Amino acid sequence: MTVRTIVKLGAPILRRQAAPVDLNSLKTANIESLLKDLVATMIEAQGIGLAAPQVGVSLQVAIINGQTGPFAIINPRIIKRSRQTEVAEEGCLSIPGVFGLVRRPARVTVSYYDQDHQLRTRAAVGLLARVFQHEIDHLNGILFIDKVERITHGRLA
Repeated sequence: MTVRTIVKLGAPILRRQAAPVDLNSLKTANIESLLKDLVATMIEAQGIGLAAPQVGVSLQVAIINGQTGPFAIINPRIIKRSRQTEVAEEGCLSIPGVFGLVRRPARVTVSYYDQDHQLRTRAAVGLLARVFQHEIDHLNGILFIDKVERITHGRLA
């Protein structure tokens, strides 16, 4: 495992749509190494999620730190969103020191491949739903500041 450098706001890779992972390459050493590095980097940075573009890799891969520990989402897609929305404060490891209020669907259902190369479908609410959406946005070149209703700079309004 290697702790990688987190790419900061202004780097073009953060604004590009990441390439899907070829399903035949899921079991390669490169993907497995990337997953381990993402976990190590996220933990070192004290994050709750980290997408591959944030470490300079344009692939549809992210790590989320869930209740039972970190798990991978590969080629994720939101397949269902609730109409009900919630506003909460978000930050981003690629935009250190900046926080803002973002409105997102309260519940989502996500389809993705996991670190064991199995296709999964998972419903999420609350913080987990928010982290899924935040990380999937990264894979599509979207940053939380694109959706922010108000910058709080770390203070709740």
